[in-house]
Amino acid sequence: MASRPLGGAAGFAFGAGLRAVAISVLAFAGLMALQRSLWATAFVAGAALLLVALDLIRSTRSADRVLAQFVDGLTAEGYERPTTPAGLSELGAAIHGALRRLATTRAERQQRTDFLEALADTVNAALLVIDGQGAVTAANRAARVSLGAAEGPITAIPALDAETARRLLEMPIGARGIVRLADQRAMLAQVSGFTTPAGARRLIALQGVASDLDAVELKAWQDLTRVLAHEMMNSLTPICALSETIGARLGGPQDAAARAEMAEAAEVIARRSQGLMHFVERYRRLTDAPAAVKTRTPAADLVHSLDGLTRAMIGEDAIAYSSAVHPAWLTLDADLDLLEQAAINLLKNAIEAVRGRPGAQVRLTIGLAEDQLALTVADNGPGLPTADPEGAFVPFFTTKEGGSGIGLTLARQIALGHGGRLEHRAGKPGGAVFQLFLPQA
Repeated sequence: MASRPLGGAAGFAFGAGLRAVAISVLAFAGLMALQRSLWATAFVAGAALLLVALDLIRSTRSADRVLAQFVDGLTAEGYERPTTPAGLSELGAAIHGALRRLATTRAERQQRTDFLEALADTVNAALLVIDGQGAVTAANRAARVSLGAAEGPITAIPALDAETARRLLEMPIGARGIVRLADQRAMLAQVSGFTTPAGARRLIALQGVASDLDAVELKAWQDLTRVLAHEMMNSLTPICALSETIGARLGGPQDAAARAEMAEAAEVIARRSQGLMHFVERYRRLTDAPAAVKTRTPAADLVHSLDGLTRAMIGEDAIAYSSAVHPAWLTLDADLDLLEQAAINLLKNAIEAVRGRPGAQVRLTIGLAEDQLALTVADNGPGLPTADPEGAFVPFFTTKEGGSGIGLTLARQIALGHGGRLEHRAGKPGGAVFQLFLPQA
């Protein structure tokens, strides 16, 4: 087996031992030469002794310098790699490896620190780190910009008056409360704590309250306005179409058929207008949905009213519309105005889905299904354009340009208000089928 030469610490120790033995031998030889008055031999032995001693000191100091540089590298942010002297190759390799790992760890730590600082600077809340003496030791961008915060006493922040600063310092860890800035802006203050090598610290987060509440209130009013506008437009569209029909008939010959058609159109307009007024009156109370006031009504009467409204919405488009009640004697125990509103939403969606498509068809039926009454609107359009059909029932979800995304939501609310439900399924061979189920009368 091949022998492995000594190296590293073992080689350094072996070399130092040989030098120590050589120094002892040379010292003994020098002393003996001096006793025998062998001056030349004593001089040579002394010189050799001095050289070996200097070499031992040099190698020892070199190893000491390498270890000192390594220790400095452990504590300093920047450092130079130590030069490994001959005979300490393994020690040098271990030191260089340790320093490489240390550099990697420091780089990762700095990256995390930079990330956290960037994250803190992106939040809208003003963040202040306070030490035990009430001084700001760190502040994020929002605190610097909105409060004028800087390192120093918290009382020196321009946006905080003395009372607010005192209250923030006295709030216990985990507390939340509303405080007012010097300009009377309301802020939500939250206090948390953590510990650093320099001692305990408090983290105070200040976030605007009024602007967020104003935004939520504005969004609620906007949503309500969209709901009312959507429902009024759905009802006014067929009313306008029927009104135009009456106007055209008034300008033409007034035969019995024309008078009958105008009378029927006027009746539909009056009934839908009255229903729309009732709907708006009840919805303005800001409830989730208008309460249903149920009356017994023949299903055929509802279908007859919807027929006129649907044909007005179709207008001159090439859409085949049909309706039916099975069995013909079915009666509904429902709020006719609300149920008509829900049906209008379903029919309008179906008409828009098939408009412009060849062989467009829309069908309305009322019948019995699953021991319940079912108002069904079916079309042969493209179906719901989403992989999640339930997404269409989410308020304000829409895939139609200019759509409001509330028609199906309101129709479902009306169904629930009657103790029923609204469901969707894909049509065969295509299209969409919506069924509004109601308890039997």
